[in-house]
Amino acid sequence: MLTFDYAAFDKRGNRLTGSVAASTAREARDILRSRALTPVDLKQVKAKTAASGNFGRKVKHKDLTQATRQLAILIDTATPVEEALKVVAVQYDDSPMRGILMDVRSRVLEGSRLSDAMRSHPRTFSKLYTAMVASGETSGQLGAVLDRQALDLESAQNVRNKITAAIAYPIVLTVVSILVVTLLMVFLVPQIVTQFESLGQELPGLTKFVIGISEGLKAYGLFIIAGLVLVFLGIRQALKNEAIQLRWHNFLLKIPVIGRLIRSVNAARFARTMSGLIDSGTPALASMEAALHTLRNSVMRKAVTNAAVKVREGSAISKALRQTDAFPPLVVQMVAGGEASGDIGKMFSKSADYLEGEFESVTSIFLSLLNPLIIILLSVVILLIMLAMYMPMLKMVAL
Repeated sequence: MLTFDYAAFDKRGNRLTGSVAASTAREARDILRSRALTPVDLKQVKAKTAASGNFGRKVKHKDLTQATRQLAILIDTATPVEEALKVVAVQYDDSPMRGILMDVRSRVLEGSRLSDAMRSHPRTFSKLYTAMVASGETSGQLGAVLDRQALDLESAQNVRNKITAAIAYPIVLTVVSILVVTLLMVFLVPQIVTQFESLGQELPGLTKFVIGISEGLKAYGLFIIAGLVLVFLGIRQALKNEAIQLRWHNFLLKIPVIGRLIRSVNAARFARTMSGLIDSGTPALASMEAALHTLRNSVMRKAVTNAAVKVREGSAISKALRQTDAFPPLVVQMVAGGEASGDIGKMFSKSADYLEGEFESVTSIFLSLLNPLIIILLSVVILLIMLAMYMPMLKMVAL
């Protein structure tokens, strides 16, 4: 089935534009004539396909957020879904978003629901995204749901930016430290060693140790790098195994500070999503089953999956979450308060605000301790290298 954009006149001579789904251009004209329209212009919409590489590229998070926001505005103004998709799609020239939206539009014109059409592009529209769109279609609040989804996407991007900002400086500092130490060991130390060898005297133990490391790096440096790369790739492949991944994520949660950060970020993302789904009219159980896909930590994801089973059996959400031990007690208590007051969506939203605030404060404290620690460690290592090189000289002076 193809999609055709048309311009036509009705019986009163009014010029109309729109789209029609048909197998051929001739069939499209016949459909228009059956609607008492006289077509004057008919063009096939050629959505880029995977063969042209359009669907192969990943949509930028910024483009998805912007498209969602624009769709929300247009649908709120009573613009038909297929027309809203077209208006938004034409704004993207060199982005896979254009072809994807046009393909979604074609499916909608063929009779599919918007959520079902979006499910054909899982790389762009996640299970959570399509679940929220489906809830908006069911409740008749599609515009409001898309607006909330845009807010959630922006919030998720803000969290990602905070995480990136939190780890970027320590990573850069660590890499620079390793490079500095490596350059000293590979280039500076060997030059000084040649001078020591000509003296023929016994070298101190620290000097011998540093020289041994230097010679090892020169002889086996490339092999060490290759080995580290292979270890990294091996670990990455091993983590695809569900059992290994579960043990690893459980270990991460037990690390002081880091585990608290991981728990806060995941719980905040889950609470924010639950708030959006429940406020859009999605039943609590369906909301949990959709929101668990936002959890990156497999231990927490498994805990919520088990909690959803208990909710299906009749348990309260707060009680089911409390039994998992995966969420902070204050969050569970706030959810229990929401169940008692009948405004659980608001309580999930407040929980997300609390967790995001906690993440920022813990991150600030963590970085205030980590960055000086890296600098001190680098200084100590460089000091030891320099001391190892100068000790023989000091020994000669003493003699």
